[in-house]
Formats: sequence, C-alpha cells, structure tokens
Amino acid sequence: MRKNRKETGFFPCLLGLFLLFAVFLTGSLVKAEEKTHTIWFFFENVCASCHEEENFYDLFNRCVSTEEKASISYDIRTYNVFRSADEDVYEKALKESGKEKADVTLPVLYIDGKWLSGYDKIEQELHSVLFGEETAIEVSEKNTEKNKASEENPEWSLPVIEAEGKEPAVLLFTTYSCNDCEEIKEYLKELQGQESFALTEVNVAEGENIRLFKELLRTFGRNQDDGKVPVVFAGEAVLLGKDEIRENLPELLEKGEAPYEKLKEKLNSLESGESVTAASLATLFGAGLLAGFNPCSISMLLMLFSILITTRASVLKNGILYLIGKYMTYLGLGLGICFAASRVDQNLLGRFGQILNGILVLLFLFVAVMNFVDFLNVRKAEYGKVRMQLPKKLRHLNHQMLKKASHMEGAFLGILILGLGIAVSLGEFFCTGQIYMASILYLLRNAREQWLSLLGTLMVYVTAMSIPAVVILAVIARTKGTGRVSDFMLKHMGAIKLLNGLLFLFYAAYFLLK
Repeated sequence: MRKNRKETGFFPCLLGLFLLFAVFLTGSLVKAEEKTHTIWFFFENVCASCHEEENFYDLFNRCVSTEEKASISYDIRTYNVFRSADEDVYEKALKESGKEKADVTLPVLYIDGKWLSGYDKIEQELHSVLFGEETAIEVSEKNTEKNKASEENPEWSLPVIEAEGKEPAVLLFTTYSCNDCEEIKEYLKELQGQESFALTEVNVAEGENIRLFKELLRTFGRNQDDGKVPVVFAGEAVLLGKDEIRENLPELLEKGEAPYEKLKEKLNSLESGESVTAASLATLFGAGLLAGFNPCSISMLLMLFSILITTRASVLKNGILYLIGKYMTYLGLGLGICFAASRVDQNLLGRFGQILNGILVLLFLFVAVMNFVDFLNVRKAEYGKVRMQLPKKLRHLNHQMLKKASHMEGAFLGILILGLGIAVSLGEFFCTGQIYMASILYLLRNAREQWLSLLGTLMVYVTAMSIPAVVILAVIARTKGTGRVSDFMLKHMGAIKLLNGLLFLFYAAYFLLK
C-alpha cells in the first residue's frame, strides 16, 4: 500500500515537470519567433558637452510605457552623423532603403522600414509604427516631405566679419543648448575688455552652417571628427573646445597672430576652390613638362635607345615598356609622398608651420641659385662644372643596368626593360625628383585632401612629364638614331637650366607669401 502511494505521488510530480517544460519550451519558441525592432536614431551634433541621444531616450520613455517595453523585443542604436564612421552607417541605411539625404531631415528615426524626420514626427508616430498601428498623418505627409526637403536646400554663405587688414578677428562656432558654448561666449566678452578684436559668432544648427563648419575644418587641415563646438578660427589657427580656446587664444591675440587678412584668405579659398585648382593644374602641368626635359632623364633615355638600336631590338615596343615603368614609378612615388604627408600630425604642423615654411623657402632658393649657376656654366660651355645632375655613382649604376639589358632577347628583354623603367626612375628621382617634390608640396598646399582629386592631379603632372620622352621615342623610332635628340638637348640645356631656376624661384615666392 505504501508502495502504491509512492507511485501515485511520483506520477503527478512527473506530470507537473512535463507541463512546466512544455510551458517553458512554448515560451522560448514564441520568444524566438518574436520580431525584434531595430531602432536607428540618427542625429548631427557638434557640441562637445551635449548628449542628444539622451533626449531620444527620454522621448522613447514618454511614448512607450514600461509594460509595453516588456511586451516587445527592441534594440536602440544611436549615431551622431557628424562622426565619419556614423555618417557611413547613415548613408548605408539610406541606400539600402532606397532613400537619399534630401528625402529626410535630421534628427531622423529609422524603424521597420519607415523614416521619421524631426522630434515632433518621431513623438507622434513612434508608438504607432512600433506596434503596427495606422497613422492618419503618414499618408498626407508622405508625398510632401520630399518636395519640402528639396525646396529648402539653401547654400551656405560666408559670415560677415567687421574687421579689415591686420585687425585681429575671431570666428566662433557654437550651437544651441551647449553649456561649453555659453561659457566661452562669456569668456570672449571678458577677453574683449583686455584685447581688442572683432568677434563673429556662427551657429552650426542654423541653415547650412554645418557645411561651412566642415569645409573650414578641412581647409585648416583638421579632421572633422575632432570638431566639437565651441570652436574658434583665428588667423591661420583653429582652436577646438573651451580648454584649447582659453589656453591659446590670448597668446595668439597678444602676438598679433590672429589678423583678419589671414582668416579672410581661408574663407575666400572656400569660394574660389575651382579657380585655385585650375591654376594649380596649369602650374603642375608646366612643371611636369619642364621636368620631362631634365638632362638626367633624357641621358638615360638616349643610352637605352642607343643600346636597342645596336642590338636591333624594337625601339618602339621596348621604349613604350620603359616609359610605362617610369610612369608607374613616378605616380606611385607621388601617392606615397602624399600619403606620408597626410599622416603628419596637423597640430604639430600648426605649431612649427612657419619654421617648416622658412626651411622650404631656403631650399627652393638654394636649388634656384644652383640652376642659375649651371646656366652660366653651360653658356660658357663648361659642362664639367654642372652641379644639378645625377651623382656619378648613380649614373654609373644606371649605365651598368642598361648595358646588361643588351644581352637579353625576346620576351625576357621586354620584362627587363619594364623593370629598368622602374629601377632607373627610382635612381634618377634624386635629380628629376627635385621639381617633383616641390610640385607635390605645392599641390598639398592647394588640395582638399581628397584622394581621387590628388590622384587626378598627380596624373596630370606625370603625363606632362612623359610628353618629351614620348616625342623623343617617336623621333628615334622614325630616324633610327639619337643624334638629333642629343644635339637638341645640348643646344637647349642652358634654357632648361634657366627655366628650372625660375620655377624654383616661383615656388619659393609662393611659400614665402603664403
């Protein structure tokens, strides 16, 4: 009897455990099948002391009760599109949903395939979208939102600064509800009692001022991700955040390093970017063309063609391979130099900019003088005294490589010629590269740090530099001799040296005035 009682008690327990397991399993399956709402909140805030994502969390808590939150699965993600990485996420989300930036207005919420622009609309429709309810205003606003966004798309305009010439001027960028901004505004008013300067404030939240702010950061060589207001632009300096402004602005004003004319140059460059680029391209094309007539480069080319003619190899085919190798090398060197320069700490450049500028001016003047001396020596037919040329050891090394090429035949000769184009170009860079380096520094001074633009501009220079070599190749392939080209180079060597000197004088003057 006791045994039966035990068995009777065992089965209800077993049944209870089974029911509990079934309930748990059912709940798990329901939970697994439950839709998770991914809520993407995109905003643009440049205020260092503001936390706009907290405003959204407050709004979310007002719209969705605690019980409702427990009944759904959701994942909130916030992105400040002022940061480059977050902007990439924003652009990707727009693209995947078939939208463009003109279709929405920041701050914007993306949830379940719907975009809600502005805090008012987010607050009105968040609950409805989250719980699958229909909204009355959704249909009426759907067709008008895109038109409104496209019509209200004004261009940014430059701020009016009430200063002239060397008068000190400070351009301050702020935004709404920013404690640091208010603190700095009060500080600058107090500072105006000690130092006389024109103060102009621009609110990044108004109109298209955020675009102006980003363009100025790029022009001053700073990363836009570092730019959190308050920010001050003065002279050629940019001060980020209240601490940097308090620490450095008084010294800039005291030393006279915040003149309006310098700030005006930076602002004007925003409007005249295309004309500056056009002038830069013309200068770089001329510099590249002149570099193509460099005696170092031409002498190597003539020696190669002499060997090809002697061995009865194809001058045209192998000459093209040589020039391809040379083109690739100079383009690669230019991109490498630009990349290395872009890695340099901009703050360091800002502090030592004048010293570096002075060193470059002196170097350019030295090279200009040496070219003028060479010009005089060539005029007197004293070619042994020419100094601006490839060192003897490098010349000898290049000659040896070219001579070894004469022993190769067939496809191996073509591969070797291509390799020689690369190797010889690296060697003659010590000579031809003088103009190239100066031109790259000039390019970086004008460029907007856009790699596609830099690549295109470098291609203009290297293409111009290749034109003389292509013409020489065509002449020698036709005449089967190097005599005409040698005579031409000897006759015009003085003019080439003179033009080189004038080019370096131009670069020296440009960097001195800038």
